[in-house]
Amino acid sequence: MSEISDRRFHRIFARDGRSVIAAMDHGMTEGLMPGFEEPEQLFEQVIEGGADAVLTTVGMARKFGKLFSGVGLLIRCDGATSPLLEHPRELVIDIETVLELGADAAAAMYFPGIASGHASTIYFPRFAAQAHRWGVPVMAEALPYGFEQHPDSHAVDAVASTCRMAFENGADIIKTYYTGERTGFEKVTQTCGAPVLVLGGVRARSDEEFLAAIRDAMDAGARGVVIGRNIWQAPSPVAMTRALHAIVHQDASVADALTILRDAMYKSS
Repeated sequence: MSEISDRRFHRIFARDGRSVIAAMDHGMTEGLMPGFEEPEQLFEQVIEGGADAVLTTVGMARKFGKLFSGVGLLIRCDGATSPLLEHPRELVIDIETVLELGADAAAAMYFPGIASGHASTIYFPRFAAQAHRWGVPVMAEALPYGFEQHPDSHAVDAVASTCRMAFENGADIIKTYYTGERTGFEKVTQTCGAPVLVLGGVRARSDEEFLAAIRDAMDAGARGVVIGRNIWQAPSPVAMTRALHAIVHQDASVADALTILRDAMYKSS
């Protein structure tokens, strides 16, 4: 990694080599979503809660750039619709735009097993190569079958292989599923080659279940999280970010993290 990209990389990861990234790029393809109606307030809340970085869109980065001066900034470059791109060798957002926004990294999908085509595996290596020429680190959202409902979407071997392929095709950071079992996920983190961050997905059935999965993933070698709806659809985005920060950076237990959430609810009542 070049000196410039190394500096950008360490604006995303704290000194302990771990990171809490708030994923706030959903509006690029989903539009207005419950919990994300007031983006400025939400950005302020996740930053107050201790997020190390924010993953967001060109529009949000342009409008609220001042808010991101103290945190790492990643820009979604493919609209999270890699398989549907009309021209699979191109992306929606180019690296020059990422640089114009003063961002620290670029993000795109890597879906090797999708039934609708292999657009992301076609463009991702070129995307990563271009980013690296400009000294910009790249995060791959490495999901074996994309967002399709597939019986092996969370299977250890499928996730491990996808993360490894994304790394070997140029990814500096990997965002992927937690496979649901600590021992199995160790195979993912130990064989990838790049830091593995766990995504949050849809809003969890319970905070305890969600935080327990994050705790297990960290114990299995994850270097942090990239969480969206489970932060900004939580009753207190500040408290949920703090709870995740405590697990990721302070090795807090699930019970300690739940105490952070309960204290926030008590103070607001």
